[in-house]
Amino acid sequence: MLTLYVRTNCPFSAMALKKLEDLNLEFEEKNVADEGVVDELIALGGKKQEPFLVDSETGKSMYESDAITEYLQEQYGSKDTV
Repeated sequence: MLTLYVRTNCPFSAMALKKLEDLNLEFEEKNVADEGVVDELIALGGKKQEPFLVDSETGKSMYESDAITEYLQEQYGSKDTV
């Protein structure tokens, strides 16, 4: 299961969301504006920074939209999808 922690109107969060949608991946979106989500994010990643991806299938978690989009492409994209 993929979980993406995002912030409303954050261009970096939007970039990660777009990649998930472009790859037609199922994921859970958690917005830090919702009650308790910030605490959950900090407990998992150690800091309040968005976006933050958790991939429970591979055990990977990461910050940074560029790293997230690259990981998703490598892990779940076809070789001819850019």
